[in-house]
Amino acid sequence: RRSWLTTCAIICSWLLILVHSAFCQKPAKLPLVGRKPFLAAWNAPLDMCTLKHNINVSLELFHIRGSPRAVHTGQNVTIFYANRLGYYPFYNEQGVPINGGLPQNSSLEAHLHKARKDIAHFIPSEDFRGLAVIDWEFWRPQWNRNWHKKDIYRQRSRELIAQAYLNVTEEQVEELARLRFEKSAMEFMQGTLKLGTQTRPHGLWGFYLYPDCHNYNVHAHNYSGTCPLQESQRNDQLFWLWNSSTAFFPALAIRKDHMDSICNLHFSQNRVLESLRLASLTSLPYELPTFVYTRLGYRDEAMAFLTQKDLIHTIGESAALGAAGFVIWGDLNLTSSRHNCSKVKAFLNYRLGQYITNVTQAAEICSDLLCQTNGRCVRRDPQAPHYLHLSQSHQISRKDGKYVVTGTPSPSDLTYWKNKFTCQCYEVRKCTDRCLIHLIFQCGSKLFSVNVRDFRFISRSTEITRRITMCNKL
Repeated sequence: RRSWLTTCAIICSWLLILVHSAFCQKPAKLPLVGRKPFLAAWNAPLDMCTLKHNINVSLELFHIRGSPRAVHTGQNVTIFYANRLGYYPFYNEQGVPINGGLPQNSSLEAHLHKARKDIAHFIPSEDFRGLAVIDWEFWRPQWNRNWHKKDIYRQRSRELIAQAYLNVTEEQVEELARLRFEKSAMEFMQGTLKLGTQTRPHGLWGFYLYPDCHNYNVHAHNYSGTCPLQESQRNDQLFWLWNSSTAFFPALAIRKDHMDSICNLHFSQNRVLESLRLASLTSLPYELPTFVYTRLGYRDEAMAFLTQKDLIHTIGESAALGAAGFVIWGDLNLTSSRHNCSKVKAFLNYRLGQYITNVTQAAEICSDLLCQTNGRCVRRDPQAPHYLHLSQSHQISRKDGKYVVTGTPSPSDLTYWKNKFTCQCYEVRKCTDRCLIHLIFQCGSKLFSVNVRDFRFISRSTEITRRITMCNKL
């Protein structure tokens, strides 16, 4: 009976969340850069191509950039690995404890003292307005999620309790070990986020891979990508983590053996949706921004770069669902040889560069026209195959090493956006998903035959008034 009541309570809570989301959607946080509704960020050590192989690769395509190499500081994309922020406790691959090994066996005070110095070193500007990503992957803060190689944290936690208490049962050891571990893990993660948001309050702080949907069973028959119910429940229990973060950084690392398959779409879609669900549950008055981490290549073959279809399955899907942006991550393998650097440059200059230009410009134009630049376009039906892509009325070309978009949205483009997308307004902004579209239809497309970049001006009330006057004269 207790199990049945628990199930009913969970279902009811989910229904309440769905109803609340449908009728009381939180506004989005204002974009990090200008009014770019979908941000492109770079976080790979491509500078090594210049240093080692004299191959220069332009990254102007990306709104913000940062190399994960420790020699770089003051970047607007900063990633803190395990050895770069305080005294993060973990066991290395040989099972040797580093900084005490377990969070409950390490000094939080000493960790935060050093972390403060590390933040000042890697992010010297107190006015930092970028992404601050903490990459702690050795253990997870929930006891039941430390499986496989991470089971060492449960084993050592049990040993610690067994050594401290003599007359306890196995069940008591298990429960005490779990409580001590989870409490200390929470204090380490929450305390580090609090320190980051206090010292660099304008930055967006969060943990890499969080939230995680744990929908990795892509080989399963009839794989749907849905987050297991148990994992969504565990995510709900991490409210303290979501409430301490100022951004989410889930990851979409897809496998080559599922290249171009619907499995990659299902995998990505559900991971982004889970992040967006949790982003609306915090105590903040706006939805936390989700920046999706992805890669140039596949998880199981880094130098086999994503196909056009899989770029849509990852970056395109994230944009359509309402993510704030994406971050391309890479390690030194990308730059280990001249051949690899040349391959990365070609991918950036053509397939990837063209697609990023396509989706970021489409997101911006849709925001301008549908939301008066005061919100981002979000797919009405999360599962529908509708994307923020430029139509054939636009042309993407390269000029002086940069991508240039020419053309204007057609009436059919506007109808498509209006019917398939809605506006999620930014905090303290007002927007509607019909005003400018209606105006365009009333006036006719000829009045709007201007360059793509000029569309942002029609959101100004004086310009709207002028064009309405022109309409009335027709």
